[in-house]
Amino acid sequence: MQTLRTLSTGLFMAIASISMAQVTVSTSQLNGTKWRVKGDTSGNRDEYTLSHEIWRGKDGSFSTYPYYLTDTPITSYEYSAFDHSKVGKNTKGRYIVTVNEKLKITYCASIQSFDKTKGVFITKLVTTGLIGTGDGIDTYEMVK
Repeated sequence: MQTLRTLSTGLFMAIASISMAQVTVSTSQLNGTKWRVKGDTSGNRDEYTLSHEIWRGKDGSFSTYPYYLTDTPITSYEYSAFDHSKVGKNTKGRYIVTVNEKLKITYCASIQSFDKTKGVFITKLVTTGLIGTGDGIDTYEMVK
């Protein structure tokens, strides 16, 4: 009986970890896509090229952030942690790393879910230590 309970618990834990597993995404999958935070009515959106994430405000303002994808998380906001040599390359990975060149801050988020056909993209902030980031989970829906 104890063996069956242990086996059942192990199976449950394996299924749970698979359901929470991150996915691998490539820059070619992101290229040309437009997203907005689900439920956000501000009109702001994020667009992706092969090398930049472009934030566009409803008022026409915008900011660009170089990015790349990697399998290695960056847990520090240090500007020096950003690898500029990967920007614009066809990278793939489970983490999206962006940099704010003006503020000299690096951000890293794990890609929890990405489904272009369903128009869903979920990220969770990995970098820690910056005040005001909330829980760091963002659910995006595709803008057509």
